[in-house]
Amino acid sequence: MKLSIITINYNNLEGLKRTYESVVCQTWTDYEWIVIDGGSTDGSREFIEEHQDKFAYWCSEPDKGVYNAMNKGIAMARGEYFNFMNSGDCFYEAQTLENVFREPLTGDLIYGDWIRIYSDHEEFKEAPKDGFHAIVFFENVCHQAMFIKSEILKSKGYDENLKIYADWKRWMDMSLDGQTFQKVPFTICMFEAEKGLSATEFIIRNEEILQLYDYLPREIGLKMREYHELRMKEWEYQHNPLISEIIRITVHGPSYKTKLIHLGMVIINMIEKVFG
Repeated sequence: MKLSIITINYNNLEGLKRTYESVVCQTWTDYEWIVIDGGSTDGSREFIEEHQDKFAYWCSEPDKGVYNAMNKGIAMARGEYFNFMNSGDCFYEAQTLENVFREPLTGDLIYGDWIRIYSDHEEFKEAPKDGFHAIVFFENVCHQAMFIKSEILKSKGYDENLKIYADWKRWMDMSLDGQTFQKVPFTICMFEAEKGLSATEFIIRNEEILQLYDYLPREIGLKMREYHELRMKEWEYQHNPLISEIIRITVHGPSYKTKLIHLGMVIINMIEKVFG
């Protein structure tokens, strides 16, 4: 078996249906499909049972979170490569797997481009062509767009102490272990960017990023913490309305008098909002 597709789901029946359609339409079929459901009560279990002939293995039972469910899938999978296409995620087109696997693959981790879907637009993300082993220390990369050699995840799965970024930690581990990364020139997947813990829980995300740096060699971890602090300051400036407005009118205002008037109005409006 060349590929194991692993799908985890919990009370996301509509997302599971979209994932199902994107998998069963694939023109390349040397894969097995494993579905790990967390004991859903929204009809997901019934949908899985109805289509169980498509799955090499499935279960529906309580789990300890996303990465616990993913590790369950890893334990049951038999493919040479693993792909995680969770409920709501979709392959980009019917030929996606055919495109990826038509040529011999040599990397320990194969990856391609992806598309983030927002409520009002879609955003194409081009994966890095080179330097992937270094880039993973600075940003996470979409795990749905990856195909990972089975022996790597069988030997060490995802760290279940992390709730959001255990996949990111795994890419860092692979880089430090000297494993190889190979890009394929295709868009692999589409996923809803505004759902899930990583999109909504800002404080947890920030805490886990700092945890990631504790796992790194000391010098690398210190440098990454410095980088993260700069990124956080940049984020605060971008999301502070007063600072953002000062920067905007400083750059774009037609005259200093107009800038001052505009700034004064902004400050007054903010005071009114705070004190009623």
